[in-house]
Amino acid sequence: MRIFAVADIHNRDIGKLDVEDVDVVIVAGDFTNADGVDFAKETIKKLGENFPEAKILAVPGNMDVRGVLDFLEEKGISIHGKAIEVNGIKIGGLGGSNITPFRTPFELEEDEISGILEGLECDIAVIHAPPFGYYDWIAGASVGSRAVREWMVRTKPKLFICAHIHEYEGTAKVGDTLIVKLGAVMNGRCAIIDINNEFNEIIVRFEKI
Repeated sequence: MRIFAVADIHNRDIGKLDVEDVDVVIVAGDFTNADGVDFAKETIKKLGENFPEAKILAVPGNMDVRGVLDFLEEKGISIHGKAIEVNGIKIGGLGGSNITPFRTPFELEEDEISGILEGLECDIAVIHAPPFGYYDWIAGASVGSRAVREWMVRTKPKLFICAHIHEYEGTAKVGDTLIVKLGAVMNGRCAIIDINNEFNEIIVRFEKI
């Protein structure tokens, strides 16, 4: 399976993309800058045009108004709080983020995050906010979600895709879970992830968009 993964688009036009053999397109949140739903709709349309044979799955980010989640649900591509099976692989997710100082549109208390994730099990997790302690440092402090980290450690997804903190991209291994922290599309970044069904080979390439 080849995954084309993006996040933190923040109203940047993705344009024409030259990536072949993509099976799944993942958007890990923040289509917009808290300014409505139209750009999210346009982005999903363009992703569909770029990858007509691929399955598109997405969660909203903390900067997306709740109408973005409604749109993703209506399109049947939301994985917020649930999992969808693609070629025998379960892909699930969580949108929004834990509480920030900025009062963005889609923020959740840690106990709310725990409640949404309760019972969710998947092979690939797509969660906008990073787990506490991984690619989440701002001014020397971790600002990721403790509830997300607890869920990740407990359920052990094979692949964990996250975003939210624009300054970082990279990978980290936590037990049997490979974390892939996406860079921001607004900074020209994306990731291509190749996996086999047994997840014993995962190849991650961070690319320019």
